[in-house]
Amino acid sequence: MAQIPQLISGRALEHGIAMMVDHGGTNSAKMYVGGQANADVAAGTTTATGADHVEYETSEYTIPAATLVAGSTIRCRFIVSTTGVSSTPNMLTRLRLGASASASSNQQVCVNENVAQAADDFCVGDILIQIRTAGSSGTAVAFGFISNSDANLSVSPQATYTASFAVNTTVANYLTVSTNFDAANAANLARTEGFVVDIVNPST
Repeated sequence: MAQIPQLISGRALEHGIAMMVDHGGTNSAKMYVGGQANADVAAGTTTATGADHVEYETSEYTIPAATLVAGSTIRCRFIVSTTGVSSTPNMLTRLRLGASASASSNQQVCVNENVAQAADDFCVGDILIQIRTAGSSGTAVAFGFISNSDANLSVSPQATYTASFAVNTTVANYLTVSTNFDAANAANLARTEGFVVDIVNPST
């Protein structure tokens, strides 16, 4: 029988083995015990800035209602590439989580600094969201690293932390990566080139 090398000698797979089981709630959806919940297989939506300071979504993953519990962790890794610019505008990159279909209405769990962009610059994020309490008045915290760099990797990762915030786990939640340029020009373009979400729930 073939063996999985990462499991030999007690080593674990980085993303784990995805398993879904009944969570005992009223929703018929399965909950993740551990593993990869989402991995985009193509570049995200290209965001073209037609107005100053308007936030545009480039990638999104919907977490099903009533599948997160106290102790659940959501790990999100993403890279946003600036595919075109007019001059050198500043750009913010955000990760948001919440029940609204409009990303800008949801909780901002991380944001990079307002950094001047040139073509082929990129922003990388590695963020962990931990559910503290579940339910309609649930709470969570978020922490990790995010950096916006040029092609020469001139900017180091910066730590980011979001203190306890509200999250309603009884409804679907949208995990969204978005961009926001500070200049209105259709030539200012960005998109995600990778968006991976791992969800791990404690045993119940």
